[in-house]
Amino acid sequence: MVSRRPLYCLLLLVSYMLYLVLGAFVFSTLEEPHELQLREKVEELWADFLHSHPCLSEELLDDFLRKALLIKTFGVSVLRNISGFEVKWDFVSSLFFSGTTLTTIGYGHPFPISLSGKVFCLLYSIIGIPFTLSLLSIAAQNLVVLLHDKPIHVLHMQCNISRNKLEWIHVAVLVSLLSLLFFFIPAFAFNLIEGNWGYVDALYFCFISLSTIGLGDYIPGEQSGQRMPALYKILVIGYLLFGLTAVFLVVEVLKSRLHLNRFFNLFLLECEDHRRAEEIDRAPPFDSEGPFVPKHEETTRRRVPHSVSPTEKSYGSINPSFS
Repeated sequence: MVSRRPLYCLLLLVSYMLYLVLGAFVFSTLEEPHELQLREKVEELWADFLHSHPCLSEELLDDFLRKALLIKTFGVSVLRNISGFEVKWDFVSSLFFSGTTLTTIGYGHPFPISLSGKVFCLLYSIIGIPFTLSLLSIAAQNLVVLLHDKPIHVLHMQCNISRNKLEWIHVAVLVSLLSLLFFFIPAFAFNLIEGNWGYVDALYFCFISLSTIGLGDYIPGEQSGQRMPALYKILVIGYLLFGLTAVFLVVEVLKSRLHLNRFFNLFLLECEDHRRAEEIDRAPPFDSEGPFVPKHEETTRRRVPHSVSPTEKSYGSINPSFS
């Protein structure tokens, strides 16, 4: 029988390409009109500024803006009224950068400028990213035992509900509670602290951060005049670490409930053959001198007739050598 897994792999690839095309179409439809409006406003501002300052050369203004925007991309503000807390590479800001880098969120603001900083970031991340992801995964797996397996066992012993139904109820409650603790409530806090963030913007930031997308369009603690910005950034680092642990926990629980491994196995070539081979390799050894007896027939093994010589080992209740 011809395996269908290559066909499943092809369908999966085609589905993913269609999903990419769908995303590109929707983003282009939604964002391009706003981009064109902003471009028109920039052209109006440019023309008004040159009209108000006829002594200023358009070439000099263009050169100045290019340099200022280039400096801005390195995370250095071009405004002159910056305070000491807006330095991008003080200790707390560097700690925030380390945390967002090792968790693979990577807002991209700021980023290393010097060659030595880039080399260190490379070496630091090679060790730190696997270390961080392993730590979060271990913490999530331990939380699965504490927050999922043990409560399910206790509730199943005390409640007259089927285990499958009880697990689905528990998953729904757990996901809802974690969503409330790490998305909706933090979004409300960011909405209050960040003056120009709406609630939807703050909720968007929470999702983009905890999903490790990290677009960098919203970065906490970057506004001037914020109270205790150092403490605020440290608290944000803690939020990101605990939030990512919660996301890992949800993924582990949902994976166990939806049996995603079985679904993914459909797209792995020769997966079933390898699995059977591994099961055979893991099977306990049996005595080659006697007949093979399956595990479920172990209780009836004494009733299996043996054709053995008097010198061979006998597993029956009567030794043939005495017959």
